[in-house]
Amino acid sequence: MSATRRPEFSSRFIETYMDELMSMSDEEILEGQNVDEVKRRAAQRIASASAEAGKRRLAAAKQRVQQGRDTSSQSQGTVSIEVVRAFIRQAANDGRVTLAARQLSEMSDADALRLYSQLQQLLNKSGDCQ
Repeated sequence: MSATRRPEFSSRFIETYMDELMSMSDEEILEGQNVDEVKRRAAQRIASASAEAGKRRLAAAKQRVQQGRDTSSQSQGTVSIEVVRAFIRQAANDGRVTLAARQLSEMSDADALRLYSQLQQLLNKSGDCQ
């Protein structure tokens, strides 16, 4: 059973149609409408669409930041600092990641937790999570 398809237009038809539209004046296309009013409405639509797109991007960015905080707080809240330091020691000798020379014993707990979170994210993104 096959569905009926719309007939496809030939490229010649589309080219002719576009040529005709391009050769028409604004007045012919707008059929007596006020050109300035049409331009004003178009500018308003573009500004509105731009503002809406900005709001959506901001909301998406806020959501990504919140998800990162949630993930970070979950991983930090359930893991002891000893486990974190052991994980970092193991990662330092692992070929999957490269760590700059660090003295783990001199690293603050906050730095160790941050590094642990970054390593977890890196390993989760690469699919090499333990």
